Amino acid sequence: MQRKFCLGVFRLFVFLLCGLGVVLQAQTPIPANHIRIHYHRADAVYTGWTVYGFGQTTEDTSNFESGPVQVTGTDSFGAFFDVGVVAGASGAQSVGIIVHMGDTKDTPQNEYADPSQGSNFYQLSGATSLTTTQPPIPVNHKNPNIPANTARIHFYRPDGIYTNWTVYAFNDTTEDESNYNSGPIFPTGTDAYGAYYDVPLIPNPNDLGFIVHNIATGTKNTPADLHLDVADYNEAWIISGDPTVYLTQPTAAQLLNANFLKLQAFWIDKKTILIQNAYAAPGGSYYLSSDKSAALALGANGVTGGTKVTLKASGSLTAQQIARFPQLATGYTVLTLPANISAAAYLNLVQGQLAVTVLKSDGTSSYATGVQNAGVLDDLYAYTGQLGVIVRHSGFDDCWSDFADDEDGRVKVKVWAPTAQTMKLQLFKASTDTAPAQVVTMHEHDGVWVAKLDESWIGKYYLLDEMVYAPSTRQVVENIVSDPYSIDIALNGTKSRLTDVDADSNKPYGWDFDRSPYLDRLNDLTIYELHLRDFSIGDKTVPTAHRGMYLAFTDRNSDGMEHLRTLAQSGLKAVHLLPTFHFNSVNEDKSTWATTPDLTSFAPDSQSQQAAVTAIQSADAYNWGYDPDHYLAPEGSYAVNPDQRVREYREMVMSLHHAGLRVIQDVVFNHTSGFGEATNSILDEVVPDYYNRLDADGNLETGSCCADTATEHLMMGKLQQDAILWNAKKYKIDGFRFDIMSFTFVKNLEEIKKALAKLTPERDGIDGSKIYIYGEGFSFGETANSALGVNAQQSNLFGTGIGSFNDRMRDGVRGGGPFDDERVQGFATGLLTDPSLYTTSIAGTSAADQQSTLLHRTDWIKVGLTGNLRDYTFVDATGKTITGAQLDYQGQPTGYTATPIEAVNYVSVHDNQDLFDTIQVKASLNDSSAIRAKRQVLAMSLVALGQGVPFFHAGDDLLRSRDMDQNAYDSGDWFNKIDWTGTGNNWGIGLPIASQNSSQWSFQQPLLANGAYKPQPADIQSTTRAFQTFLRIRESSPLFSMSNAAEIQQHLTFLNAGPSQVPGLIVMNLQANARNYGPYGQIVVVFNASDQEQSFTAAQLKGLTLKLDPLQAEADPTLKETARFDRQKGTLTVPSLTTVVFVNQ
Repeated sequence: MQRKFCLGVFRLFVFLLCGLGVVLQAQTPIPANHIRIHYHRADAVYTGWTVYGFGQTTEDTSNFESGPVQVTGTDSFGAFFDVGVVAGASGAQSVGIIVHMGDTKDTPQNEYADPSQGSNFYQLSGATSLTTTQPPIPVNHKNPNIPANTARIHFYRPDGIYTNWTVYAFNDTTEDESNYNSGPIFPTGTDAYGAYYDVPLIPNPNDLGFIVHNIATGTKNTPADLHLDVADYNEAWIISGDPTVYLTQPTAAQLLNANFLKLQAFWIDKKTILIQNAYAAPGGSYYLSSDKSAALALGANGVTGGTKVTLKASGSLTAQQIARFPQLATGYTVLTLPANISAAAYLNLVQGQLAVTVLKSDGTSSYATGVQNAGVLDDLYAYTGQLGVIVRHSGFDDCWSDFADDEDGRVKVKVWAPTAQTMKLQLFKASTDTAPAQVVTMHEHDGVWVAKLDESWIGKYYLLDEMVYAPSTRQVVENIVSDPYSIDIALNGTKSRLTDVDADSNKPYGWDFDRSPYLDRLNDLTIYELHLRDFSIGDKTVPTAHRGMYLAFTDRNSDGMEHLRTLAQSGLKAVHLLPTFHFNSVNEDKSTWATTPDLTSFAPDSQSQQAAVTAIQSADAYNWGYDPDHYLAPEGSYAVNPDQRVREYREMVMSLHHAGLRVIQDVVFNHTSGFGEATNSILDEVVPDYYNRLDADGNLETGSCCADTATEHLMMGKLQQDAILWNAKKYKIDGFRFDIMSFTFVKNLEEIKKALAKLTPERDGIDGSKIYIYGEGFSFGETANSALGVNAQQSNLFGTGIGSFNDRMRDGVRGGGPFDDERVQGFATGLLTDPSLYTTSIAGTSAADQQSTLLHRTDWIKVGLTGNLRDYTFVDATGKTITGAQLDYQGQPTGYTATPIEAVNYVSVHDNQDLFDTIQVKASLNDSSAIRAKRQVLAMSLVALGQGVPFFHAGDDLLRSRDMDQNAYDSGDWFNKIDWTGTGNNWGIGLPIASQNSSQWSFQQPLLANGAYKPQPADIQSTTRAFQTFLRIRESSPLFSMSNAAEIQQHLTFLNAGPSQVPGLIVMNLQANARNYGPYGQIVVVFNASDQEQSFTAAQLKGLTLKLDPLQAEADPTLKETARFDRQKGTLTVPSLTTVVFVNQ
């Protein structure tokens, strides 16, 4: 029997070799004066492979192809070739050997054999040299039934639904890698396991990177990229939600265990758990397991260990539950818990490792998985009181009384952490102490842990010390971490600080009496976006110690502050500061900061400057700060003395208020900088898997870029609202700009807005009804289109009074979009009216297509000038009367607002290239620096004179440049500093950072090298003067800031409209219609984007007494001659690339 088996295996081996072109033969002796070259290929295909010998050989060497040595025979190693050699041949390179098939060499280099060392030489395909001893044969893991140069990825989903699930491949593949969604691989076929995807490979591949993702929703199967060693394997198996790349088909037990390692069950409230329908077992049974020692294990009969709670399959979700968890409305089976579980039992359950088991009717397990418990934590333990440090100043302090056994003392620390098994407070006398001076055991009250302290600890430091189950480790861990509600911190947030922010020592003189500058209506706002370090780091009129710091704003006679005061006097209302809460990316210890050497000697188009900046990126003081750690504590790298960060921040705010400017904070609640057990993880270490958003398998969502937060969870929503209220009350902040606002929800923002409205100057030091909320409402990621609830995307903000950035206006004015080629032109950059070489030759856009695009995008701008109103009616470029919503913007409605304050109009922000740089890239090469400056003024005027909230990037009014850097978040002071002097603008200081911009260097370099494109001081000064003039004009008449849609529809029309309109010309007509809108009954604004003088005639203008606005006439006397109105004809004439305001009393 054994001999028959061996013979069968031998026959199979011979058959396989024959099928692959090899006949196994007995080895023959090596003839005299020959050497034997043994050759092994993993595919065992030797047909066509030959050896060319040269040097001391007797073979034909006259031609590479003319006399090859054919396969002499085969052996257990592979094929062999007997090569004749000269008698007595010796030496390291005496006989040259090339294994080849036609022109294809096995290896690029020549191989050599020394016959004096033996007669047998061995080569593994692809090896770099011959050996005299037989090397081990690599095991061939490849499936011969898969086509050559192909890897097959098998994918298993328990629901069996593979629609829209694709593979994006990168590295050693011939697939298109240029765009994540540009060329996905759809299923090649299906088998008993699931779907499979055949990925084409390059020759001699080594690493295949791939991402399994749903192209419709953007959902990744796992957050991490996957890799397959395609040098040895051509087949892999993937399980839904499992990051493991299996090299053999997973067994049923592996499939079961893969789900056990996920968190696919949702415990949504105290009585309800959901599992996917695909895993339900009709006639079977269910139970919940919890183990506070984290010892749950999976066996054949389900999860073992811990406490078991029987679950019952019953009913369906209520309307209230669906509203709370819309993503779980379909596809899930409802399991209910017993009604008699006590409060103590619930607490024990949630503090342990959790799993749900499904048993078939025979008692064996068909499914087990971990549990996401955010819903039940909200249901049982949501808390409305104040968290963090609370200092009692009198017996009647708000937020003091909560729990009877923790009422005495002067200071409380309260932490929400219902899953913590124990919690202690480590107390430190100094920020640098490594060992606590005292450890206080905290008391637990329905998920809130409390410690009471005497006043001697005020000004000292603390850390939380908790024991908690962490799903990311599947262990109970001790986490020693700072307080998520830290109001003050040690250097770099290594400890939280017990600060009394209401103490006089933490207030600048006069703080209690400081009030925000007057604002009649939110419609009157105009905003200037400013990075704190950019403001002063290059300002030589600021004391050295204050540069880049909060205190730079207290230097009232500096160039920067004088500029801001002038803007305020011109009508600017608010400064928007990029993130100034504690973020992770800059070390607050100034002694560690690195700076670049003097870079001024390098050429304007040199790579040296960016190389020097790149070299210190990890150690310099620069970052935009969109990587939050502590939401309630100011950033310390901006403080001259980080121990005084609270006071210095207030000094900044008060100085800006005194300059006539309100202060807006940029807030980043959509993600955290850390997660899990990472060093910079805070929220997730306190309550693991609660504050951050997880997908259906329990994987971390990272659609924002980083660890997404889950403001749909009540206590994350509370943290967001508490931080906003804290900053409004304690720092007198006048507005909040939400980064990636669409990742939070309309309900959250409306609750924040309602809470802010209750703040009064008398009680809180600020009028909360005048605090403006706005942010990025762009729809993408896991929250898009209200997938998790009504999210704060543009279309959902209608009627809320919450603003969102109007990308329609931006793209119409600039051209293109954030993901298009930077050179695509728009209204203000020369499309049709002054086309660039890119437009006419590289993109090859015809004049007819340019005009069609320009007219359509002009309509975007017109809707933007109304405040981007959804229901505003006007005549579009085709001659139809439509609403703002009916105008198409990249497949979306253009208009989406109910009132103008819901539109934040802009053409430049910190993201992407700033306005000057985008004009440099887009404008015709024939445009002089003066012409480019006029384009800049034109673009800014469209924002300044439109309805909605005008928003400007700091320095745009000074032609500020970052040398075309499209993502300057980490580009250092060198590229980001602002020159307030009006004599320079930072243009021509080197190519921008390679990591973000090198793909554009080919067209950026010639621009930087050409001195004609460097603006002159006169260009900068005329731009500044024009910008300030438009602010004054806006301020002069309420017609530029009407309150509601009905007003705007009645009082604003566009005169140059329809298919016969003059391209590149917008004529906006504002009429008071006998209402009191200030000194003028009619204002006609003409925006001329043409490089030629333009005239426009309208019957409704005949007989009017229109004249140049006196403010504009005073600022630019040349317009008295070049801007004209013929009242007899009703004809307006304006110079090229100019915005002119005509008024009629």
